[in-house]
Amino acid sequence: MSAFYHFHWKREEQADHLVLMTTLAEFRQQDLIDIVDQDILSGNPYPEALIIIAPADGAPAMKKTLRTMIKADALIRLPSDTPIVLVSFDARGQLAAPKSSVLQGEISLARDELDDIVRAGTHHLVTSREAVLVAPHAHHFVHPRRRHSRAFFRTANALIQGEEIGFLALVVLPYLGEHDEKIWIDSSSIASLIYAAYALRGRLAKQTLNIQVQSFSSYEGLDRLWVQDPSKELVLISATASGSLPRIVAEKTRLPEHRVVTLFSTSMEPSGTIIFDARDTTKDLEPLMLETFEEATCPWCRDGSRMITFVGDQFLTDAATVTAYTLVEAIATAMFKAVMGKYRGHSAFSLRQSRERAHHSLYVGLTDTLLAGTNRIAISRLVQRHVPASTSHILATKGADSEALAEIVADEIHMLGLPRPQVMKDGKTDSETVERRGVVIVAASIGSGQSFQDASRDLRKPFVNLPRTYLAGVSKHSVAEYHGTLLKDLEHNNKEHKHTLCVVDAMNLPHPNQFPIWAKELGFWKKVRFDLVSAGRPPGKVLDFINRRMGVLSRDIAGNDFFLPNSSNQSLILRPSFAFWAGPYGDEIKQGDVFATIASVLESCRKPSKAWQTPPLEQSPFHMNVLSSENFTRFNDGIIQACLLRAAFPHELSYAHGTTVNHSAKISHLILKMLEHHGDSQGEAILEFLVAICTRQLTLAPADLRRIASHPKNRLPALIATVLRYVADEGASVAGNSSHENSPPA
Repeated sequence: MSAFYHFHWKREEQADHLVLMTTLAEFRQQDLIDIVDQDILSGNPYPEALIIIAPADGAPAMKKTLRTMIKADALIRLPSDTPIVLVSFDARGQLAAPKSSVLQGEISLARDELDDIVRAGTHHLVTSREAVLVAPHAHHFVHPRRRHSRAFFRTANALIQGEEIGFLALVVLPYLGEHDEKIWIDSSSIASLIYAAYALRGRLAKQTLNIQVQSFSSYEGLDRLWVQDPSKELVLISATASGSLPRIVAEKTRLPEHRVVTLFSTSMEPSGTIIFDARDTTKDLEPLMLETFEEATCPWCRDGSRMITFVGDQFLTDAATVTAYTLVEAIATAMFKAVMGKYRGHSAFSLRQSRERAHHSLYVGLTDTLLAGTNRIAISRLVQRHVPASTSHILATKGADSEALAEIVADEIHMLGLPRPQVMKDGKTDSETVERRGVVIVAASIGSGQSFQDASRDLRKPFVNLPRTYLAGVSKHSVAEYHGTLLKDLEHNNKEHKHTLCVVDAMNLPHPNQFPIWAKELGFWKKVRFDLVSAGRPPGKVLDFINRRMGVLSRDIAGNDFFLPNSSNQSLILRPSFAFWAGPYGDEIKQGDVFATIASVLESCRKPSKAWQTPPLEQSPFHMNVLSSENFTRFNDGIIQACLLRAAFPHELSYAHGTTVNHSAKISHLILKMLEHHGDSQGEAILEFLVAICTRQLTLAPADLRRIASHPKNRLPALIATVLRYVADEGASVAGNSSHENSPPA
C-alpha cells in the first residue's frame, strides 16, 4: 500500500499536473519515486508540474526530504525545470501554497485552483473506483425507499484503500463542527471515513476528540435518528440520488442546513449541504439513468426490465432470483418456420466433432436444401438486390458448398445480361486475367464470420476500395452479440461507400456453436464400461450397446443417432403436429431437424429482439432463468424432450435451488412414471433423462435423486437398471447381481 493517493489535475489551458496527496506525517521516498516513474512509463507526457499535498504537521520534514531528493537528481526523474510544489493543509482542511512552498521551477496556485485540485481528485476517485453502478442490460435498481433507477451511486466503492480514505478525509474536514461529539451516518460503510477524518483533525489540531459514530441505516432506520444537542451532533449521508433522504433528515431533526451533509449527490434537486456533486462523473450516461421514479411511473418497468433490490445499510444487492419459463408456440415466427420448412427433411443437420475440444458443432448442409434447384429463386432475388453490376470476380471461400454457391451466383449475374464474373476458388485472390472492378465473396454458411474476415484482409491489396459484397447462404448466428461488430467490420471502407453483407437464410443457433453434452455422454459410457469390466462382468447386451454408442459418439453424428433409443432399442421419432413447424411432414424427418429447431427456439429466448426487452431465458448476476418443468409435460414426444435436455444450458436445467424444488419434484415424478412405463410412448426418453442426470446436464434436488435411484430395478431392462445406479452417485459401482443381463438392452 502506498502512502500517497495520486491523480492528474488539468489546469486551464495547460497540460496535466501530477498530484500526490498523503495524510501521513512521514512518507517513504520509494512510494513517491514509484508513482512518478510509473506515470512516466504509462505513456503520459511529462507532467507540467508535480504537486504534493501533505498535512501541516508533516510539511516541514517533508519539505526537507523533497529538497534532498531534488538535489540527488536521479530520485525524482523529472526535467529540472518542472515545478515541484508542496501544498499543506490544516485541521480545517484549508490548503495553502505560499511562494516558499515551491521547491523547483516556478508555479503559483490560487485559492480557487487549490479547491479545484481537490474536486479533480474526488472526481478521479469516484470514476476509477466505479462508484456509479450501472445495471446490466434489461435490469434496473430498486433503492431502499422503493424508488427505481438504472444507475446507483455506492459510496463504499470509493472507500477501499487507506490512502483513498485519507484523501476523502481531507475532503470532509471543512464540514466538521468545532464541538462535534456524535455523528449520525446513513450507512456503516462510511464509518471508516468518519473515524479517519476526526483522527486527522484531532492530530492536526493537537486535540483529543472523542467521537461517537452511529448508523441509522438509511430510510429503514429513520425512527432511530434522534438528535438531542444540535450543536454537538452532525448527520453525514453517504450519497443521495433523489435528495429526499437529506430533506427528510432535516425535517425530522430540525438541524440547520450545514449540519446535514451529503458526501455525494446525483440529485437534480439537492437538499442540505453537498460536498461533491457527482453528476459530473456521469456525463457519459444517459440523462435518465440516475433519475429516480416511483414504480407506477418507472419507464424501465414498462419496458419489462427486471428489478435489482438493494438490502442492508451498505446497499448490497439482494440474492439472485430464479424464474421458470415455459416455451410458447409464438416464439417460432413465420420467417423461422419458413426457413425450417426449407431445411427439414433433407438431412441438412449433423453434429461435427471438434478435433481440438470436447464438443460437437451443429453443421448445416446446403447440397439438398439451399443449393437445390427448387430454392434457386431465393439466391436469384438476393443477387438482383445486392450484387453490383460492376462485379468482375467472385471469391469462393473454402468448401464444396461455397464453391457450388459461387458458381450459381456467377450464373445468376450472367443471366441478367452482364459478363459472367471470374470465379476464384480455394480462397485464392491472385487472379489477374480479368480487369478488377468489383468482387463478391461467397460462403455457404457463416458462423463466427472468420472466413469473411480472412477474405477481407486478403482483398485489401488486390481490390483496394473497389465494391465488395459478402454473400452467405446461411447465417447460423444471426442475432449473436458479435454479429453487429462483424457487420461493421466487413462494411468498413475508409471514406468510400460501404461494402455490403447479405444472406439468403438466417438462423438463430447458439454462438459459440458448441454442444458438449455428447462428449460428456461419451465420458459417462467410458466410466460405465470400465466399471463393468472391472467387476468381471462377461460381455453381453449392455456392453455391446455401450460399445456401439461410444462408436457413434466418437465421430460425426448424423441421421437418427443424435439421441439414445427407447427401451426397445428404436430411434426416437417425431409425431405429427410439431408446434414450431408449419405444414405437414412425414418419415423423412431426422433427429437433427428437431434438434436444430429446439436449439434455435431456446437461443431466441436468450436474446432480446427489441431494445430493453427482457428475454425469458437471459441470465445475469441478479437473475437466473430455468426451463419450467411444464415444458416436459407439454412437449411429451420423447424426441422433443431429448432436444430440450441436450440443447439447453446446464444452468437452465438446474432445479436444486430452493426456489425451484417444486420443478425438481415434478420432473422426478415424471421420470418415475417413465420408469414404470418404459415400454410405452410416455417413457421412450427415459434413457435421455437418466443420462442427463448422470452427466450433470440436469440437476435435481438430492431428495428427488434418491427417490429415482431407489426405484426397483428387477423389472427394468438391463441397460436402464445399469444407468439408474449412477443417478444418485456418479461414482456408484455397477458390480453385483447380473440377473438383468438377459433382459432387453435398452
